[in-house]
Amino acid sequence: MKVIILKQRFIGIAALAVISAYGAAATYAPIEISAIEELQQIGNNAAFPLNGYYILTQDIDASQTANWNNGEGFLPIGQRFDEEDDALAFRGWFDGQGHVIRGLFVNRPDDHGVGLFRSIGSSAVVVNVGLEGGSISGKHYVGALAGANWSEEVVACYASVAVNGISRIGGLAGINRGVIDASYATGTVSGYEFVGGLVGRNYEGIVQECYAAGPVSGVSRVGGLVGQTVEGAVYDSFWDIVVSGRNVSDGGQGLTTDEAMRRDAYRQAGWDLHGLWRVMPGRSYPRFYYQR
Repeated sequence: MKVIILKQRFIGIAALAVISAYGAAATYAPIEISAIEELQQIGNNAAFPLNGYYILTQDIDASQTANWNNGEGFLPIGQRFDEEDDALAFRGWFDGQGHVIRGLFVNRPDDHGVGLFRSIGSSAVVVNVGLEGGSISGKHYVGALAGANWSEEVVACYASVAVNGISRIGGLAGINRGVIDASYATGTVSGYEFVGGLVGRNYEGIVQECYAAGPVSGVSRVGGLVGQTVEGAVYDSFWDIVVSGRNVSDGGQGLTTDEAMRRDAYRQAGWDLHGLWRVMPGRSYPRFYYQR
């Protein structure tokens, strides 16, 4: 059965009702993030809890992270990575409000769970944020947005970032065990196994209305969109077979560059080409209306 996500309820979030651990509804004022130093405080400062509600108030210049931590760069958000337990993952709500994080640098070749987020927990929602430039390097479970995604939903997010590692390597998420909807990745992705332009391994997860259009290289279980899908599903999603250099993906439909820059395939798949996506035929892949 196809999962229908009501994307419009996320775009332009102004207030948010959160269900607390005790089951009571509570409304939290957002914690505003306007600089890379504040972003790094999430999970590392009591005033920036992992279950908080965050909004970006402007584009973030993260280029200085190349000089942080003796060359290791930004410390991914989340206390610890465990593929079977998301208790120490980011568990809050993160709304980029259409802003971009540029030049994020993470160089942790011995680490598992590497990206802007180490791991996005099953109760979390991440929306409306772009990542451009920089580079993300790790060992296993590596993605520009998240090493591991368990989220309730990742919606209207994108990455154009070089990502590399060994196993479970994706342009947006290394492994997906949640929902990724209406998102895309166009960065170069390289690894050894379970490598995908968007998601390295889609394990019990949902990928819907997404695309990938970046070079993808690896040795085993490599796909233009998804490297491997296990007990998960991919709906209405695409990848560029020319740019990726990949004719196969474990989910999704391959398009030529010319086809990927036309509206036809997206319209037939039911994409929202009026309120969420825009396509300039022959000039660009789909982009969000919030992108300037």
